Amino acid sequence: MKDKLASFETFTSELYPHELDYLLSIQQFQKESNIKILNLIHYNSRNPKNRLPFDKTVDKRTYSYLKTWIIESLQKVDVDIFHEWLSRVEHDIMTDNIQTSEEKRLLGEMGNITPSSYYFMKFYRVLQHYRDYLIVRNRTRNYTFIGEYLDRYKGNYLQSQSLNNKINEAAEKVVFRKILVAEEFSVWETLFSEIYYNETIDGYTRYRAVIRLTILYYTNREFDKLRMVYDHLDRQFKTSVFYCKRILANYYANRAMMHSKLNQLDDAEKYGLLSIRHTNSDYLFYLVSVVDILLRNKKPHEALQIMVESFPELKKSGNFYYKIGFASYYIKTLVENNMLEKAMDYGEVFLNGYKREIFEFRWHLFFTSYITALFRAEKYSKIISLVRRYKLAAKEKQLLGSAQYLPFIQLYMVSSEYLEGVVSCDNLKKCIMQQIFDLGQNRFRHRKVMELLQTLAQHLPDLIHEVMVELRLTEG
Repeated sequence: MKDKLASFETFTSELYPHELDYLLSIQQFQKESNIKILNLIHYNSRNPKNRLPFDKTVDKRTYSYLKTWIIESLQKVDVDIFHEWLSRVEHDIMTDNIQTSEEKRLLGEMGNITPSSYYFMKFYRVLQHYRDYLIVRNRTRNYTFIGEYLDRYKGNYLQSQSLNNKINEAAEKVVFRKILVAEEFSVWETLFSEIYYNETIDGYTRYRAVIRLTILYYTNREFDKLRMVYDHLDRQFKTSVFYCKRILANYYANRAMMHSKLNQLDDAEKYGLLSIRHTNSDYLFYLVSVVDILLRNKKPHEALQIMVESFPELKKSGNFYYKIGFASYYIKTLVENNMLEKAMDYGEVFLNGYKREIFEFRWHLFFTSYITALFRAEKYSKIISLVRRYKLAAKEKQLLGSAQYLPFIQLYMVSSEYLEGVVSCDNLKKCIMQQIFDLGQNRFRHRKVMELLQTLAQHLPDLIHEVMVELRLTEG
């Protein structure tokens, strides 16, 4: 029984709160013990740090039954599983290898898949291929049924196609920040909103719209509007309309970032930890976001534990964008845990091993983390040498005027030069003040630079205090 419960506890610990919301909404149990256990799973899912134990006196067959019921209930509505099946059927049709059992299921699904179903467009295209498959075999009965379905929903299919084309066109301008005037913002906001909130449109198109709406609001710092969208989306996830673990993890990760931007760190932590409860192809990306939140929330030990536990996933990943992000935040986490020697050693080894990839993908993030470790360890000459060898200050200056510009490397460089006796105190103060003025009125970048000044203050307390005083006078 002990092993059985351990297996059941592991299984239920990986379930998401929204999965349990959905399961509770569809359950029709007659046995009180089933309902009681399901409610306990639901509680534990929402309270992972205060989990309650399962009743060991309950017959183990009850736990086995519940596990099977949960798996089967979720698989029935999992849009990714349905897409995998559709793709296999499409391949079999195109290669003249479809089996009778799959034909029967394909025909049966016509009664379930409507224009609002998540993969309606994919299903429609597969039926088009199947109709062509049937006509050359003179199988007129099924051909007629399928033809009726395709004719009935042709308008819906063409509408979804058209909307996806509009989404693609708009996304280029949103993602590449080509929106310059309020009128354009309003046009794209209206388009994405109308698509997402229209529940007669297929779920795939609607979710694509909400992702673009997320990017739009992030780009324009409209977090209050984004929260309204996510509150609505939260209710949608308690149904089967968008369900699969991949999409839920994406939602949790995006919501975590939103709360992080709003400096609501407890909420950000909650959603961030949910995003990494399930491992998928974006796991390392979500993980780095969680670590950043934990560090900001003054929980460096928890951040380090999560990163150490995730090294097996890091080794399996071939995505260098993610790997460099992981390495950068691992260095940051080691620094926050006062493990400076290990942070410097890891940074040096990673730089020597992935120099080309670092400069290709995320050089600024990596060098900022590595140089922070060196500065905390008072390796000022090493910083100067590193910055000069790779011309990092010049590369950073080229980012001036862009949204991602932060003068971290330049400030570390000039501070190191002062501490090594290369520049004067007045020149250092002028440089710091100038860099802060160059940031303009962007609150997010100002907050990041203020965090850097706190690091510099550990080695330059009097000078940074003077700068902060002058800043307050200027701002006041």
